[in-house]
Amino acid sequence: MSVFGPRNGHLEGADGAVAGCSKRILQPTTSQPSGRIPPGLRFGRFPAFTSVPIMLLTLGGCAGQPASEVPFPRVDVAAYGDAARTLLEERLESARARPNDGEALGRAAMALHAYELREAAMELYRRASAESWNDFRWHYLRGLVAADLGKQSEAEDALRVAAQLEAEAPFVQLRLATTVLEGGRPREALEMYERIAEDQPDAMAIHFGRGRALAALDRHEEAVVALELAASLDGDYRPLYYQLAQALRIVGRESESERFQAISEEMAPDRRPPFTDALSGQVEELREGSYLHHLNRGLRFEAAGQLEASLREYLRAVAAEPDRIHARANLISVYGRMGRDETAEETYRRTLEMNPNTEEAHYNYGVVLSGIGKHSEAEAAYRKALAVNQYSADARLNLGDALEHQGQVEAARKQFRLVLQVNPGHRLAHFRLGMSLHRENRNLEALDHFRSMTGTKDERTSQFLVVLARAERALGNNSAAALHVTEARRIARQYGQTEILAILEREFRSWD
Repeated sequence: MSVFGPRNGHLEGADGAVAGCSKRILQPTTSQPSGRIPPGLRFGRFPAFTSVPIMLLTLGGCAGQPASEVPFPRVDVAAYGDAARTLLEERLESARARPNDGEALGRAAMALHAYELREAAMELYRRASAESWNDFRWHYLRGLVAADLGKQSEAEDALRVAAQLEAEAPFVQLRLATTVLEGGRPREALEMYERIAEDQPDAMAIHFGRGRALAALDRHEEAVVALELAASLDGDYRPLYYQLAQALRIVGRESESERFQAISEEMAPDRRPPFTDALSGQVEELREGSYLHHLNRGLRFEAAGQLEASLREYLRAVAAEPDRIHARANLISVYGRMGRDETAEETYRRTLEMNPNTEEAHYNYGVVLSGIGKHSEAEAAYRKALAVNQYSADARLNLGDALEHQGQVEAARKQFRLVLQVNPGHRLAHFRLGMSLHRENRNLEALDHFRSMTGTKDERTSQFLVVLARAERALGNNSAAALHVTEARRIARQYGQTEILAILEREFRSWD
């Protein structure tokens, strides 16, 4: 058996079975488990640069430019470092030289956006949108800046255009729903969140938004359910803890409310927002040297298995803002994956000295301990993570895994079932419980859980279909198993999953 590692990571199944989580392609055999890789680039607000003046220079006096030309920002870059000055000057100059080029205008706007020069960025995003109307990026980023500036109507208009142009991008739809909610229309926002959830059932941000909308509609019991589900998917977010505390208080669950309220008050107010958004990440990347710049680079390097590069970026993030916890918690994971267990333990202790209620630190250290076979100590770490967030599916799944390694099979199954009580559609909880039953040849019971994993068709589905086919075959349902094998092959080929194809070839070759 193995440990469910990164929150956006993977779970490798026992007995050669594999199951995936998020975007990883999984290995067919158990290897060194890894710690949680928190969700990557997010919508967020950087601290404003209040000391840098912005001047708008009309190009009407310049040769070859009409007097009616849209003003371009001219920024006093003296307060910036070399990298920022070079970036701003080069991109603004390129935009001035090509005033009708949407790409040049948008790239200049992104540089201004990165350094919190929002009014100036807004002007260029507007111009880029006009010049390249069918490019959703400039509408989308204009919507984000407009929202930051409190221009609700323009934000919503821009995001609606972006959503029409890029209808298949869930993050655009999600941001639009959130803007509608913040504009005071919770019923409309709830309908939007529900539609998005049909295709993205495992996204914390969607259920967080649903919970907020339901609370605004005074549907507090339903709000609690939605917020508990959000916390089970990813509870490392201060506003979620606060909102959940408020909803629990209203429905009379006072002790739980007080605990989540206390935890939220101990968390840094600028902890990461919940929305995954690659475009905003590109903006963040431009702000070289910032905490978020290094943190997000570290996340990407870690997800790609480039541990040395990831370590460097996390250390730079810590150096940039020593009081922030997220990068420190990630260091625990990286040190563990590198086999530097003593350093991982030391980092864990230091992180707890800063904030003993850091769920990620407990979780990641538990994964380190699981990886070196210290399952009893790992169990204790996962229980500490659950003491912070009782809804954490990640910690509860790994707690079940640690209990299984200690021979406590029924106690492990109880943990998997507790996950399903909060989130009945949790695919990995169904997998872990199904595998536990399958190992005892309780295949009829296991089938119910395995079938629950395959309703969503994505890169993980081929791996789930493998174990479903095994269970059907064990019961003599060969025709059903054959259908699952055929579908697994199709999906594995679609996603280039050569290891899944090798398993199918090895185990089901005679069925061709």
